[in-house]
Amino acid sequence: MNPIDLHVHVLGNGLAGSGCRVQRVWWQEPFVQMMARGVGVDVGPADPRLDEVYARRLGSWLDESSLGGVVLLACDYVHQDDGVSRPDLSRIYVPNEYVLELCRREQRFLPGISIHPARKNALDLLEAGVEAGAVLLKLLPCVQIVDPALARYRPFWKRMAELRLPLLAHTGGEFSLPTYRPDLCNPDCLRAVLEQGVTVIAAHCGAPALPWHRDFSGDFLDLRNAFPNLYGDISALSQWVHFKTLTRVRENPQRILYGSDYPVATSVFCSRAFRWISSHEAERLWKTRNPLQRKLELTRLLGFPDTIFSGVYDVLRQTPALAKIRSGEDVLSG
Repeated sequence: MNPIDLHVHVLGNGLAGSGCRVQRVWWQEPFVQMMARGVGVDVGPADPRLDEVYARRLGSWLDESSLGGVVLLACDYVHQDDGVSRPDLSRIYVPNEYVLELCRREQRFLPGISIHPARKNALDLLEAGVEAGAVLLKLLPCVQIVDPALARYRPFWKRMAELRLPLLAHTGGEFSLPTYRPDLCNPDCLRAVLEQGVTVIAAHCGAPALPWHRDFSGDFLDLRNAFPNLYGDISALSQWVHFKTLTRVRENPQRILYGSDYPVATSVFCSRAFRWISSHEAERLWKTRNPLQRKLELTRLLGFPDTIFSGVYDVLRQTPALAKIRSGEDVLSG
């Protein structure tokens, strides 16, 4: 089976009707420009063509890679605990409808929906998303203000477990988006979801995003030992600040899954500096222009077992689109 990347972001400005929005922050502009160059997006952030260019470029990278598919991630608005939507606090918004539309156009795109459980119609949206083919649900508790332990969210987690829809939850530090609840960076906040029987993927395994952030990877490993339904993903883990986390998960790769965090850049230099890869291997990766393929090849060179790829197929909610990719059936864009 060709690997599936379970952590790929959709971005857009919504000027052509996608419904997406992104708030630009002046101090992040150099990083955004570098990221755009890295993934081959050559239109400006205020260009109405941005959404389509981004989606098409991702599709071309997928064509040129050895991946079988990617999970595209929606991103819901920040909500208060009482269900009030806070677009003013939401730096990025990617509606489920847009992600589902992209996945209907390209069957190797698998939909990862995002629904804040405080929404009044959260359960209805959950049912609709599963009916439309969602393979997981993505949330950023520390950013979207989702306290999983709140009793009012219990029916939402319970229904996710019944539907066998896994939760991909951000853990650890965050750089791109504002953190409103730092206490929810700790993977231990997911205990209430795990207790309801939901399969949970702790994105980034609790890694820090900046040098002064706490590394929660030890907390993640302790929680994984306590709950057989907890997994982690290695998305974004390639920078200096991730050294401790990467070391720990390479030594303890059980229930670790593959994801890239595209369009976040993958660093080859750090793995070479730590002598995890040879100079020859590093040179080959530096010459690999395709960001999806570079992350994939680096992961293999770091010595992770094949279960980091095969496990993705087992954890995602089983859908006809996933079954086609699993079988190796030729899937063409619609």
